[in-house]
Amino acid sequence: MRHKILKMSLAVVLMGSTIMAGAVEVYTWRDKKGVNEYSDAPVQLTPAKTQRFNVRTQVATPLATPQPSAQAGSDTLTEQQAQLNRKIEEQNKKTDEQNKRIEAQNKKNRESACKTAQMNRKMADSLRTNNRDALIQRYDEDVRLNCN
Repeated sequence: MRHKILKMSLAVVLMGSTIMAGAVEVYTWRDKKGVNEYSDAPVQLTPAKTQRFNVRTQVATPLATPQPSAQAGSDTLTEQQAQLNRKIEEQNKKTDEQNKRIEAQNKKNRESACKTAQMNRKMADSLRTNNRDALIQRYDEDVRLNCN
């Protein structure tokens, strides 16, 4: 009986220790002074400079293999953010240019609509129909909307 309780206690302790050891990841890297540093987060959140450290086996493995990319020299978040900011600025410039073109086109359209409304208003003055007053009122409204 005592032997059975001892075996169960040992099994519970072993299961608890494996669960606890597997629950936390430890990362390691060398700082500028050459000292090994350990943390629960990668250094500056850059996996290329950090290794995963197994506490039980005392073995450090690379967190991520560096993959060649178009941004070969930029592996820090600051550099990536700066590149992203430059792309956004370029997109904003293009959008501003497009907005200026649209604004110029809208101005031309308003000028054309104003001229048309003024011509219609002059024509309404010379009409000899029953609804002349209604047309004058309508074209006055068109002039007011398009010419101001």
